[in-house]
Amino acid sequence: MYRVLIVEDEQIIRKGLIYGFNYEAADCVVVGEASNGQEGIDKIKELNPDIVITDINMPIKDAFDLLEETLDYMYAAIIISGYSEFSNAQKAIKYGVSEFIVKPIDMEQFSEALERAKQQCQMKQTYHMEKEKKQDLANVQLIEKEFNSVQSDLINQMIQYVHDHYAQRFVFQDVADEVGYSSTLLHNQFKKYTQLTFNDYVNRYRIQQAIELLKTKELKLYEIAEACGFSDYKYFNKVFKKYLNMSASEFIELLDV
Repeated sequence: MYRVLIVEDEQIIRKGLIYGFNYEAADCVVVGEASNGQEGIDKIKELNPDIVITDINMPIKDAFDLLEETLDYMYAAIIISGYSEFSNAQKAIKYGVSEFIVKPIDMEQFSEALERAKQQCQMKQTYHMEKEKKQDLANVQLIEKEFNSVQSDLINQMIQYVHDHYAQRFVFQDVADEVGYSSTLLHNQFKKYTQLTFNDYVNRYRIQQAIELLKTKELKLYEIAEACGFSDYKYFNKVFKKYLNMSASEFIELLDV
């Protein structure tokens, strides 16, 4: 259910809004009330409502103060105003308010405003979820940071080799020749210290570098693939999808949402 907060200094109107409407039928519930703007601000921070219904002129702080000080809270707002205040109330549009009810309150109009506020609330929640998803994608880490400081000089040499040569084509024997140990020993030691196969680490590192290049939007996809050591774009996309569950082009599209 949608959580509703009523902010109104006139007790008769406030109680009328609380008890004079069937909120349950509208899939809503009144979770709190406030008799002035400052109390309304405190209640918003305490209760985190989905919808705030507030009078425009109130003691201590008015609706504009309330809206200004709670911009970080994701609620839909309905403004109640007198006829003489209506033009002034329109200033609240800059705070994302889209619903205005003029006194005396008509309950049919109130019901319609509440439905539109619910829709606005849904849109805000969807936008917030998409924004969080975008941030999660932008900050994805395919390699744990502690891998960069493994307590083994041998493993650190292997990791450093990947960092220095990821943009080039190389095989595991090249790494073994570089550090001077057998391939079998290196395979076993790498898995022991990192819980990853060497090939898995290489692919993760290359895709991580590709993600950083994708975020800059400066190179074409095939150029990014080549810059990260993938001579075949189709194989690059296959590996990218393995770790991100989406293609590189889909990744870019989500970043642009």
